[in-house]
Amino acid sequence: MDLIKVKIQNKYNYSIVIEDLSKLTTYDGSQLSSQFTSQNYDVIGNSILVFRGGMKLSPKEMVDIKDIQRESHLSNILISSDDSLHFIIEEFDIQPPNMEIEYYRLRMLTQIVIELLNSRGITTNRKGTDIYIQDKKVNVGIASISVSSSKIHFGINLGDTGFPKHVKATCLFNLGVQEEEIADIITQITERYINGIQKIKEDVAKTKYIQ
Repeated sequence: MDLIKVKIQNKYNYSIVIEDLSKLTTYDGSQLSSQFTSQNYDVIGNSILVFRGGMKLSPKEMVDIKDIQRESHLSNILISSDDSLHFIIEEFDIQPPNMEIEYYRLRMLTQIVIELLNSRGITTNRKGTDIYIQDKKVNVGIASISVSSSKIHFGINLGDTGFPKHVKATCLFNLGVQEEEIADIITQITERYINGIQKIKEDVAKTKYIQ
């Protein structure tokens, strides 16, 4: 790892690790493994890793059983793109890790992105954790857990090439987002997510238990 090419910020109890956006890294599922960011970027604890690059996942590399069962006959590669923005979130604050809670958090992240798009005048539809512009999908999202942590992968299409033939998709560039806006979008998404988690913790701390 070239630390000169990596920007690391800290907010509340999260490390935000942002890769050099000119360096393209393919998301292949390995980044969803336990403590990936800790082992590769020398950070400990809750983290959000952000990088840019394509996606290429075969059924054996996916963790969404429903998608595997529904689509594995359609292609050897079920999830792919040439240019996407990837958010890898790993959290240790819920012990033991709870997949249901992590899916709630993934839905919160999805809603943050929807609100960001809506603020730009882009009308969206949501199906679970998938965001659609009309009938075209703009992202992928999944949550899972390991023995010690909970993880999220959220990928947003930047470019409009490399999608599987059976998938109707669109991208941020087609929606009017400019290259120079990507860094600000990263900041808005990561900060809103962390602030949302922190606000929930503050709400828990201020609320009396029912006797």
